[in-house]
Amino acid sequence: MKSVQVYVVLLLIHVTCGHMQASSSVREIPNVSFSNTYTSLQTALPLSIKTKQHLRDQLVHLTEQLSSLTLTSTDRIMREIYLQSLNTFIIEKRNLTELVLEMANYTNGAIMKKLEAIRNLVTISEQSYRRFAETDDTTRNATAKFMAIYGYFSSKHVLNITINSTSENSSSNTTSSTMTNLESSSLSMITQDELTTETYSTSTDMNDMSSGDPAQSSSESESEYKALEKELLIQQKKHFGGAFVNITHSTVHVPTIIYSLNREILLTANWSYNLNQAFIDNYNHDPELTWQYFCSQTGLYRVWPGHIWEYPEDDTDKLDLFDCRVQNWYIRATSSPRDVIILIDASGSMTGLKKSIAIQTVETILDTLSDDDFVQIIKFQEDAEFIDDCFREGLVQATFENRHKFRTSVNTNIKTEDIANFSKALNKAFDILDSARTNISRTENARLLCQCHYLSTDNQTEAQHESFCPSDFNANPYAEDEEPFLDSTGCNKMIMIVTDGATETALNVFQSRNWYPNNVSTCHPIETRVFTYMIGRELGDPKHIRWMSCANKGYFAHVSTLEDIQENVEDYIPVTARPIAMYNDHVTVWSSVFLDVERTLPIKTYKWFPFKFSDLSISMDEFKNKSKPVNLMISIAQPILNPPEHARDETILLGAVGVDIPVKLLQEFSPKYRLGVHGYSFMINHNGYLMFHPDLRPVLGPYRKQNYHSIDLDMVEIPYNLMKFVHPLPDSKIQNIRKDMVLSIASQRSARVKKHLDDMRRIEVVEQNYFYATLGDKESNPFTLGIVLRFPYGESQVRTVEPATEKVKTALRFIRQRNVRIADWIYCNSTAEDDIGDTEESFRGYLKEKIETDRIASCPYEASRQLIYMMIEELYIMSKFENWTKTGVADREFPRPLDQSAYFDFKEYQNENHLHWIFLATRSGITAYWRLYQLANEEHIRQFGDANPNSIESSYYERTINATYTYGADHIHGDHHIYSLFFGISNIPTNNSHMGFDNHTNATEANMGPSTPMSTSHMYLVITTAIWMNQTVHTPKQTAQNVPFGVFGVMLPYKTVRAKQFSNLCAPLDTGICYIIDENGYIMFVSPQDGKDRIDDIGKFLGEFEASIMYDLVAKKIFSEVKMVDFQGVCLQRQLRLEKNSGHYFRGILQAMSLMFWNIINHLAVIIIRDVMFFPQWSYATKKANNINQTVTVEKPIRKNHTRESLSNILLTHIDFRHPTLHHKVLNTTKDDETIEKIPEACIEEFNLYVSTWKGWQGPLPSKDNRVSWEQVEKENTIYGIVNCTLSVKEAPENSDDSYENTTNSTNGSTIVPPVLAPESYSYSISKIPKSNLMLIYANHSTEASLSCEKLIIKRKPVEFTPEEWCTRLKTTPYRERPHKCFFVHDGENKTLFSKCSNADRVTHRSLFVVLTVIIIELFRFTN
Repeated sequence: MKSVQVYVVLLLIHVTCGHMQASSSVREIPNVSFSNTYTSLQTALPLSIKTKQHLRDQLVHLTEQLSSLTLTSTDRIMREIYLQSLNTFIIEKRNLTELVLEMANYTNGAIMKKLEAIRNLVTISEQSYRRFAETDDTTRNATAKFMAIYGYFSSKHVLNITINSTSENSSSNTTSSTMTNLESSSLSMITQDELTTETYSTSTDMNDMSSGDPAQSSSESESEYKALEKELLIQQKKHFGGAFVNITHSTVHVPTIIYSLNREILLTANWSYNLNQAFIDNYNHDPELTWQYFCSQTGLYRVWPGHIWEYPEDDTDKLDLFDCRVQNWYIRATSSPRDVIILIDASGSMTGLKKSIAIQTVETILDTLSDDDFVQIIKFQEDAEFIDDCFREGLVQATFENRHKFRTSVNTNIKTEDIANFSKALNKAFDILDSARTNISRTENARLLCQCHYLSTDNQTEAQHESFCPSDFNANPYAEDEEPFLDSTGCNKMIMIVTDGATETALNVFQSRNWYPNNVSTCHPIETRVFTYMIGRELGDPKHIRWMSCANKGYFAHVSTLEDIQENVEDYIPVTARPIAMYNDHVTVWSSVFLDVERTLPIKTYKWFPFKFSDLSISMDEFKNKSKPVNLMISIAQPILNPPEHARDETILLGAVGVDIPVKLLQEFSPKYRLGVHGYSFMINHNGYLMFHPDLRPVLGPYRKQNYHSIDLDMVEIPYNLMKFVHPLPDSKIQNIRKDMVLSIASQRSARVKKHLDDMRRIEVVEQNYFYATLGDKESNPFTLGIVLRFPYGESQVRTVEPATEKVKTALRFIRQRNVRIADWIYCNSTAEDDIGDTEESFRGYLKEKIETDRIASCPYEASRQLIYMMIEELYIMSKFENWTKTGVADREFPRPLDQSAYFDFKEYQNENHLHWIFLATRSGITAYWRLYQLANEEHIRQFGDANPNSIESSYYERTINATYTYGADHIHGDHHIYSLFFGISNIPTNNSHMGFDNHTNATEANMGPSTPMSTSHMYLVITTAIWMNQTVHTPKQTAQNVPFGVFGVMLPYKTVRAKQFSNLCAPLDTGICYIIDENGYIMFVSPQDGKDRIDDIGKFLGEFEASIMYDLVAKKIFSEVKMVDFQGVCLQRQLRLEKNSGHYFRGILQAMSLMFWNIINHLAVIIIRDVMFFPQWSYATKKANNINQTVTVEKPIRKNHTRESLSNILLTHIDFRHPTLHHKVLNTTKDDETIEKIPEACIEEFNLYVSTWKGWQGPLPSKDNRVSWEQVEKENTIYGIVNCTLSVKEAPENSDDSYENTTNSTNGSTIVPPVLAPESYSYSISKIPKSNLMLIYANHSTEASLSCEKLIIKRKPVEFTPEEWCTRLKTTPYRERPHKCFFVHDGENKTLFSKCSNADRVTHRSLFVVLTVIIIELFRFTN
């Protein structure tokens, strides 16, 4: 009876709780939501007539006040002075197709000069080695001993002596200095006549060479590198990135794994010393050259100019893992592109150390691949399987991302078991290679099937060619609409086997798949090379493994320890170089773009600095400038060969030589000043990767990005209709442009794209015109050059007549003033200007030359001379304006005052404390500043110049030209103005540590000492307008084209202007808030709120305070929401925190706990009643069914422990991007956020930016001269609206189980507990301030609404891929062009010269002796 009562009670609980759930707003556990539901929302009333009148008066007042700040009369004088010189300017349309072709030819000419330098190094190297090869062993031993005594310039051991950089122009025509004559005297090959009767040791160790006297041996052991400690004079050279170098000597680097006094190293250092003079000769012939280097197959790395070795930032122990033989440029120079199949043994014997060695061996092989190669990895046991779940078929391009994916899979997806079946693995590998080659033959008419067209010579007859390569003439044509097969190089085929031994030779596989051509997938015997790596200390019988490589033109290596991996892996490189050497073809290879600081980084060095929060306790400017200067480079290389017909030994690959080319040199021939504002140039290679582009961003502050080497054109030119990231990217005009350029098709197209500026805070959607041309012969270089312009003003060029000498003298006098800044461009000769060291000084040199000789003979380029003439004319105009500011008269040629009232106005301006500076920025890159207020801070205008060093590339310049042109006819008269902000920094010395800090003081300075200066920032209002001209000569019948000539601006202290002109913003209104925002929605002015100054909100996005209004403005098309994708994002992994403080919603949590308790009781009641009382059989059947089907139960998805977060968002939390100093960002720098991983990673980010193209009223403003009223202006210039305030909900990590913020996604078991606040409906208005980029917004809501309503914050969201999407992205190969030369087979390889296919003979014999000894001992024990 009692049990029945209990069941009844439980049933009542269930029913009661069910009613509670039905009547509550709580969803079923675990999805719980607490929110206040309002059945009705009172709609706000429209603005009253009185309020509208106040706002109209406010608009009139703002228009007048802003107009008074623009110095209209002074601006007018500047234009009149320009008009006086108009006859000296020639404005004409240009043929842009011819322009890009001219630029491409100049660029190609510079590249060809570098190729000449490379060929010279190749010739000298090969001749030097052949002379060395003719010597006998006695001579070599004597030379080695001599070198061991006198040494060579080792970059790791030299003693640097820094000399004054004023000796910049010291001669480089000598081969040695007086204090460094030891190396030059020791580096001539010792001849037989110079030998003494002394017997020389052949030992490769210095201790062996002096083992007679133990005391002497000990002494020499302590200072064995003493011979390498040679003095080296160095001086800083701007031309070499500011490095301290010696241009008369090269230095030598030897990897740590190789003994620096090894006999081979000493001999290589000796015969390669002839390159030192070759380096200098090249530099004298082509002063644009920078780093030149030689890498020997022995590991010696000779670099010119000489310098001390720079260790990577993270190599604090100076381990020096750099080895030139595994650098990307060396491997690509010494072998053609490769299709590589890696077979890794996963049988049961591959455990412990062997497994670790095998994994690292595979990783090292991957490190030797580049984007020109294709790869696949297969693990094999009884069956062969792909190592990675993404790459389940075919080959994949060896991009950085794909190699990283393979590394992860190799480390996680190998479970050792069973036995190894080599035949299955090899068949699978051959299937992949054959399939790739067959697909190529189908889609490319077999032109790549046998590579015969590469190997044949131009003078062959058709019959000879058909006999040599029949497949080219027997191919089946493919359909024209069939996509070409891209997932293969069509060149070298290689199988690399990593195993601990084999019990079979797989003879049948090699016989049927590799030894005999089938004329379908192969047409040469043994096309596929096999390389084998035997793993483990204990060497079993290697005969089968060794046979596989030796029988298939490969190489066998034994890798016994982790330290042996790199040296053994690189042994395959000389083997793949054999065909190149036998054809004696010095193939030219080019690298992707790289930072010069990475030139000496080992290949495995991670390209990121660890992330530290202490890095953020600095100003934004300091953070951006924390890294070394970004000097991008491209390397060009060729192999050094010793063909068999010239060889006296088995060495056919001697090494490779290379030259680094600064990207700025390639940009020199398509300069910004020839393209004008909004114009730019770019270059891509055969993969579509950027060599240079204004939006190529390799660093973020001190962080080097992972994938900047492989940024594609379609990653920076974003089509206007790309709303979100999808893969593959949809077809677009940009894709067509990219394909044309990859295929070396010269053409022109237009495309509508999204362009960002101002650190990606602003966006514009514009139509751009693209012109592109190839750089000559594709076999010499794989580049295509493009230029981008905006029409119509981009198609016009401005020239000037050659200036008279008096003008040049005036320009020279004016440029010597402190407040004149010229662009940091290369004007004529990059090397000569680098030697001078200062851009302005080099420009003054050209002016002096013009004055003295009446010509500029040292400037060889007509375009460069035109730039100098333009700069002289603009400096002359500036000088005339300065004369006017002093006397009211601009020039003796025009003695009559231009405008007497304007001059009086200007003198009045000088008495105003709110007018600090005026400036003029011109199209030729000059910016001149004039101080109006005597107490204006000169340091701040210098900082403004530092922030905008090149006028036409500055954000304010581009915005001004774009906006004034967009607004139509006003732009020619200068009536339209752009308003922006600038922050200057002042360092104030302090006398005590108990100082007060105002709102603009770096809060991290609170603990500074008494003598530490305190940094404060000062905000400036910058007002700019464009100067346009419209003269067309030679075509008088055509309509004159307006062309931008410059930007005139005023700088005013923000606080003073705000106090004088805007202190009463919307003061007559009792409620609400007024904002003045710019065209991108950033706040310029805001009215006080509850008596509080909101100065710290200046520069922030309006949506942070008025999201509802911003949404409505987008809906009304006042603003456009532009969805942006950044392919160069940087992210960090953030741990999802499961336990956090939720005190903000304590009452809500109590309610949740109470309801959760009753729900638990409810569920218990249901279980007991259903499963025990009424449905026990059903419950048992369910359990039984579960037991039956437990093997197919779907596993629960693994809960995410991390989420990706944009580094930009994290930086925004700690560094205010609007301010150069820290504002209200107090950091505990001693403690990092442990939830954030320390190593950044590349990611794709999406975010929204906003822009307004609303023109508003475009007619004349009301005045006594017209009948226009402000009511008419308001009618077209003001829009009213009513919006509902959406309650604010704190943001939480997406797709997480984090209850810290009590707000997460309800689809994944999350909880939402917003604050208990009532929504509010309110009215607003927006008015366009005429003749400006500003808008006045009035929001008629309460103070509480600003705090509780939803916020619209511009934040970046990393793109999260599903596994399938990520795999698709990795596997998709963008359209690319294969290299134009390939050598992978040669019949001469069958000769006995290449009979050696192993480096393990000696090891094998020793191991065999050990094995025999062990067997004898065991037999002896057994018999006993």
